[in-house]
Amino acid sequence: MRVETLVPRRGEAELEEIAAALAAGPSAPPFAEELVEFCHGISRALFGDRRAKRHPELVPLASFLRRASVAALAQEFAAEARPDVVQVPRGLAFHVPPSSVDTMFVYSLAVSLLAGNRNVVRVSPRRSVTTEVLVDALNAAAADHPAVAASIAVVSYGHELEPSALLSRHADVRVIWGGDATIETIRALPLAPHATELLFGDRFSLAVLRPGAEDPADLARRLFNDAYWFDQMGCSSPRLVVGVGDGAWPALEALFDALHGEVRHRGYGLELGAVLAKRTAVYGALADRPVRRMREGGNELTVLELATLDGFDRTHPGAGLFYAATVDSLDALAGFVVRKDQTMTISGFDGTEVASLVRAVNGRGIDRIVPFGEALTFGRFWDGYDLLAELTRRVNAP
Repeated sequence: MRVETLVPRRGEAELEEIAAALAAGPSAPPFAEELVEFCHGISRALFGDRRAKRHPELVPLASFLRRASVAALAQEFAAEARPDVVQVPRGLAFHVPPSSVDTMFVYSLAVSLLAGNRNVVRVSPRRSVTTEVLVDALNAAAADHPAVAASIAVVSYGHELEPSALLSRHADVRVIWGGDATIETIRALPLAPHATELLFGDRFSLAVLRPGAEDPADLARRLFNDAYWFDQMGCSSPRLVVGVGDGAWPALEALFDALHGEVRHRGYGLELGAVLAKRTAVYGALADRPVRRMREGGNELTVLELATLDGFDRTHPGAGLFYAATVDSLDALAGFVVRKDQTMTISGFDGTEVASLVRAVNGRGIDRIVPFGEALTFGRFWDGYDLLAELTRRVNAP
């Protein structure tokens, strides 16, 4: 079957030929110099593309791929080595990234590539400007590093299962970024008996603050970056904001007032479909949830203040809808957390308090706790996985 190819060059090709060539191709050792330079080439292309300046979500990706950042990751990886174990690539990785976060396909590809794997990535035919910028950056790096480019393919096709089934048969590891419906569909496609897979399903994230710890305007700037870059559809984008302790409601009001100003300052806007989906969700919440007050700042910001978090429903449309609530202490959230909860962004809590919450939750949820402004910062540890460990194999060699 023929598919559209995007990387290492745009065109069309037989998918069976692509998969067979990648499956049989050579692999580089983890963090080989040519892999580091390829990633740096992507970074350089992004920083040099005028279009990228209109998409601030590309800046952290370009920084992640810089030679210095990758070298630090390589050093961290090497420091964990054991004298009796050699870590080697798994082989061919098949990536199914989410359509809601344009940059994720490059993050997924880059970490797997740095682990030494050969890679094939499926992206949707409905591509954003951001995706096109990323494809151009990948192809610029591919032109300068043809040997590395030969170990990569980015292809595009619709929801038909035949191409994904073919790639799954060839894969040594399959990486599915969800949501849950995508995972259920793709997991039904057989893998080779030796193959493994990483699954990243639908998640929910929240922000928690202690009143008075930081300036509301500064918090609002960082909350905007956490929530609005992907229309609040990123798995780590906060959708619930919780105030802790005395003065929590006034602190939340000050934060959302500042966020309204930040949204207007940034010139953020929503497409009509997102506005209508949010409006439908808001009407449903007003009917079914313990909403004590609703606040709005145009179409782009809606805040539903909740009288209680009991029975909280994590269904959420994105698009600038925030639930708000208060609790007496950080530890009070231990009983609220469920396995679906991924990232908690925090302000005003020390390490002892955070560790106490983590111990109280005891693995039932929350995979990341980071400061405001770092919800979307990607790293090797994601959804409880150590990606570098999962994307390599350990060979005992005493």
